[in-house]
Formats: sequence, structure tokens, C-alpha cells
Amino acid sequence: MNLKNVGGKIRQERKAQGLTIKNFAKLIGASTTNVQRIETGAKSPSIDILAEISAVFRKPIDDFIQEEKSSFYKIDAKRQKEIHNEDYDIKIVFPFGLISRDIGANYFKAKPGAYVEPLKINGYDWVFIIKGSCIFKHDGQSHNLKKGDAIYYDARKPHSLKALTTLESIRISVRQ
Repeated sequence: MNLKNVGGKIRQERKAQGLTIKNFAKLIGASTTNVQRIETGAKSPSIDILAEISAVFRKPIDDFIQEEKSSFYKIDAKRQKEIHNEDYDIKIVFPFGLISRDIGANYFKAKPGAYVEPLKINGYDWVFIIKGSCIFKHDGQSHNLKKGDAIYYDARKPHSLKALTTLESIRISVRQ
């Protein structure tokens, strides 16, 4: 890890956010001297400081310590996390933090009659129906969805789903 590159990325992001060193230091719980030394590459940031910087900028730590973003990334099928229950399966296609700490995607497959209880999640979702049909309730309104339909909705409002047939979909979530 090249300290000058790490510090330069932090400085660049701080300036892009319009923060002075003094204000930024206060936000991350560090002294202005410590921030100056990190930004110039004279000092390596601790994991705690990197975590604070990541939280303030809402970016993964990797954004600051990776030398260069990979132009190709593969997640083997074996490494994709899965959630199973008797009515449906969810496969995490890409986890939050891979592209952005606020974006994730999953593949959903449900049996006919499967019901997903009403829930609220902080953010927005986009869903594409690959196969089958369902009734999707959002904020008190019912929507019949079928193969090829796509929806975008405020996931902070109550929403639920009932599969009418075998259902397969892809969901991209943007959290806030």
C-alpha cells in the first residue's frame, strides 16, 4: 500500500466534499496534524481512522487503499451467499460493498403461493421479473406482475409479495 496514494485519495475526497482539514478532522475524531500527516503520506491511517473516513464519505475502505480498481471481478457460484426457506430461495448476486456500500443485488426464486411478509427497508429497489407472476403490494396498493415486468419503488414504504406461480426475479437495492 503506497501511503502517498492513500493520503492523496483521502485529500481528493475531502476537497470534493468541500471539507476543510479542521472540519474533516473533527468528523473522524482525529487531530488536524494527524489528518495532514495522513494526507501527505507521512503517516499510515489506523483501521479505526479508515473506518471513520469510510463512514463520513459513505465509501468502502477499499476505495482508499486499493491501488487500482479491477476492470473484472468474478464471484464464483460457491461463494455467493444464499438464504433458504421452505417457500423461497435468495442468492446474493453481488453484495453491498462490491460496487458501492449502498448497492446490492439478489436473485429470488419462489414456489407458487409463497408469501413475503410486509417489510420496510431504508432505500429504493428495482425488480425485474424473469419468470412467473405475483401480486406485489406497495404502500397499500396491489400490483399484478408477470414475466418481463420491472418495477422501481421506495422500499421505505411497506411492501410484500405473493407468488401466483413459480417466480424468479432479480432485485437491485440502493440503500440510504
